[in-house]
Amino acid sequence: TLAQPGLTDRMHRTQVSALYFASVCSLGGFLFGFDASVISGVIGFIVPEFGLSDWQLGLVVGAPTLGGIIASFSGAILADRFGRRRILVYLAMLYTVSALVSAWAPNYQVLVIARFVGGLAFGSLGIAPMYIGEIAPPEKRGMLVTVNQLSIVLGFSLAYFVNYLVLQLSQSGNDWVQLVGLDQNAWRWMLGIEAIPAALWLSLLTTIPESPRWLFMVGRKKEARSVLARISPAECIEQAATEIAASLRGVQEKFLDRAREIFLPSMRLPLAIGLIAAVAQQVTGVNAIYFYPPTIFEQSG
Repeated sequence: TLAQPGLTDRMHRTQVSALYFASVCSLGGFLFGFDASVISGVIGFIVPEFGLSDWQLGLVVGAPTLGGIIASFSGAILADRFGRRRILVYLAMLYTVSALVSAWAPNYQVLVIARFVGGLAFGSLGIAPMYIGEIAPPEKRGMLVTVNQLSIVLGFSLAYFVNYLVLQLSQSGNDWVQLVGLDQNAWRWMLGIEAIPAALWLSLLTTIPESPRWLFMVGRKKEARSVLARISPAECIEQAATEIAASLRGVQEKFLDRAREIFLPSMRLPLAIGLIAAVAQQVTGVNAIYFYPPTIFEQSG
C-alpha cells in the first residue's frame, strides 16, 4: 500500500526530467524557425546597402537552405559516429557564429557565407527529434517530439515580432538607440539577436545527458543505464535496457539490406504518403511566405 505512491512519485520525477531534456533539445527547432524567417525583415535594408540584384538577394535568402541540404545528408551519420548531444552542441555553436558574423558582415559575400553556416546547423531538425525520441518514455514520446514542432513554429512567429520591435525602436529617436547604433544598423541587430537564444541553447545543452540508445549502440552500457535511471523508475531500467538492445539488432544489418525494406509491398503506401506530404509542403510556395512577408505585403498595398 505504501509502495505504489512511492512508485508514482518516482515516475513523476523521471517524466519531469525527460520533459526538461526534450524541451532543451527542442530549442534547436526554435532556432531553425527564427533563423529561417528573421531574414524577412532584413531584405529591405540589405538590397540598397549592398546593391543586390534579385539573384543575389535570392542567394542571401536561400543560403541557409543550401547549407541545410548538406546537413540533411550528414547529420544522422555524424550523430551515430559522435553522439546526439555532442553534435547538437556543435550545431548550437554554428547558430551562434552564424548570427554574430551575419550581423557584422561588411559585404554581401560574407553575409552569404555566414547564412550558409547557419544552414549547416539546420541538422538540428533531424537530430533533435531523434534525441527526444530516444530520451522520452514510450508513453510520452509522441507528445515530447511534438514539442520540437511547436518550437519551430514559435521560432518562425517570434522572428517577425522581433523584427518589428527592432524597427520601431530604431525609429524612436531615443538617445540610447543612437548610442548603440540601432538607428543606423537595424538590420544587423535583427540578425545578431539570434545569438542570444543560440548561446542560451549552447549552455543548456551542457545540462542534458547523452542519448541512452546511442550509449548502448557504442557499448557504453554502464553510462546508458545511468541515464536511464534519470528518466525511468528503478523498476523499469532493465526493461528499458532490454527494449533498446532489441531495437539495436536491426541497426547491425548492412545499410542496403535495411534500405530494401522501404520498397517492400507493405511499405508502398506509407512511403507514398511520406513523399507526397514532403513535396506538397514545398510546391505550395510556403517558403516564399516565410521569407518575404514584408515584401509581399508592401507589393499588395
